Amino acid sequence: MAPDAFLPAAEQTGLIDPLTRWILGAALAQIGDWGAACDALSVAVNVSARNLARADFADAVLTALAEAGVPAARLIVEITETALMTDPAVAADVLGRLAAAGVRVSIDDFGQGQTSLAYLATLPLHELKIDKSFVDDLPDNIAHAAIVRSVIDLGHNLGLQVVAEGVETTEVADLLTAAGCDIAQGYLLARPMPADDLPSWLNARQATVG
Repeated sequence: MAPDAFLPAAEQTGLIDPLTRWILGAALAQIGDWGAACDALSVAVNVSARNLARADFADAVLTALAEAGVPAARLIVEITETALMTDPAVAADVLGRLAAAGVRVSIDDFGQGQTSLAYLATLPLHELKIDKSFVDDLPDNIAHAAIVRSVIDLGHNLGLQVVAEGVETTEVADLLTAAGCDIAQGYLLARPMPADDLPSWLNARQATVG
């Protein structure tokens, strides 16, 4: 079942909080299971608007990190612009506490929300992820190409890494490289795989590019 088929119901019924705690624990446990083979990798966990609006959410994340024995720098919390605007004051406090502890903060699907750039500039962010809708037709859509270049420049001027979502062709990857994008995410690199397959895929990938 795709996430968008059950996450709205989870948020409306309050199940999103235990679900997020479970996902967070599983992600951090997976880091331990990978061991030294993936010791340079971080794991990203998507956080909903409801999670971010809870003043005790930072405590829950830091407790999970301590219980798993995982350094905070190996966790990335991904949030959408919409989640930020549900309760901006609480969101800023939660993200500030997480960032101060070493957790990295990423804005997912950037470009789809209505977040004020002035507000974004006050947050302890580390990464912007350009929404897939702007990346899909990058070679053929002049307007989207301009938006992508602008987001890359904006991110870099704010001292952030910029990730392009939905990269599926070498043509798109080449255009993003030329624009200075830092990271590509998408089927061109790999499709979703079982966690246990990642170390061998990573070794093969490193052997190919190295």
